[in-house]
Amino acid sequence: MKRFLLISDVHACEDDPSSSLSPSYVSSFGGGTRPTVDPLSDLRRLIDEEQLQLDCILCPGDITNKANSNAFNYVWPRLHDLANELGIPLVSTVGNHDVDSRYKTSTFDPRDFAKAIVPPIPFGDRQNYLEFWAEDFTSISLDDCNILALNTAAYHGAGRDTAAEIEHGRISPRTIEAIKTKLSTLPSASTNILLCHHHPLQPEQSDENLAGLTRGGSELIRVLNDAPTSWILIHGHKHVPDLFYGHGGANSPVIVSCASFSAQINFDAQNKNPNQVHLLTSDPSGARQSGWNSAGTILSWTWQPGVGWKKSFGPHGLRHVCGFGHRASAASLVDQIDAYYTTQSVNSLAWTTAIATFPSLMRLVPSDFRALERELEQRGFVILTDRDGSYAQLGRRP
Repeated sequence: MKRFLLISDVHACEDDPSSSLSPSYVSSFGGGTRPTVDPLSDLRRLIDEEQLQLDCILCPGDITNKANSNAFNYVWPRLHDLANELGIPLVSTVGNHDVDSRYKTSTFDPRDFAKAIVPPIPFGDRQNYLEFWAEDFTSISLDDCNILALNTAAYHGAGRDTAAEIEHGRISPRTIEAIKTKLSTLPSASTNILLCHHHPLQPEQSDENLAGLTRGGSELIRVLNDAPTSWILIHGHKHVPDLFYGHGGANSPVIVSCASFSAQINFDAQNKNPNQVHLLTSDPSGARQSGWNSAGTILSWTWQPGVGWKKSFGPHGLRHVCGFGHRASAASLVDQIDAYYTTQSVNSLAWTTAIATFPSLMRLVPSDFRALERELEQRGFVILTDRDGSYAQLGRRP
């Protein structure tokens, strides 16, 4: 198994984080390290209390806000300090807020301060640094894991229509072909991650003329579907957490859309999703045992000022536990559950027993889990939850 801590869309700033006008709760204002008002400080408490075992930190971009280089230079070392304390690597890409596409301070290169930051983006190795900024992507091979860091903001501040270009991500045809070639030459690994900022699929309803949607994103999904191994694509940008499959066949990539780690909801009025941090666990051995191409879980925690990080609960954002891997119908899974309850003459199981008996319950993306809940309801079953929203029992009505 591989475990990745996902910290996306920090939007670090210099404003007073207690103000509703601040774009982010992560700020250099007044020192900015009080756990009750700073989610990055409180994150270490969460890691220690939950005894999280981590292999890598992944940042899908928008580390700073509106190309604020001072805020970037404030939060970037803090993220690396956390990685160093945990003894794990940090891999990042850049988002639209991390490049000076409106030339606020830059005179000719909107990528200037992002290219100059230390430690370098996307990874500490100089070869990866040169590839990322010259070719718009690079591959990083860790222990039984490949991470491909992709720059979907590579053309921000350029192009014939600069104003239009900054409203979306782009992967050029040349980059697509280079990625296709790279995928065929990567070392064999059980876990393969593509990290980018902009969403390759599913534009939000608020998008106008597909603004924000990555040009070339659909082709990227096709390339990953045709790759010799399964891939997990992780992105940020819209602050809308989700977990689903890309188009294609059984090898279509798993897509993880991250919540914003710390952008203030007041600043992002159209988005009702909370601040969340995610823990992605890939389980390639479990996938092989079940006959799937990939499998895993995502744990999510929600942050509130004055409260700190707590297990996710409520109608918005990802639930505390969700997963991926099981791609068969919900009805077939309920058939198995129904048959078991009948043959074993039971009316309820503790949730831990239920998932031990039916591991696929932990391998359903949110839309499939909602389908499961509907099918269970129709067949006389109900999932009971504890006060914190975690699943407690799977029961059948008499």
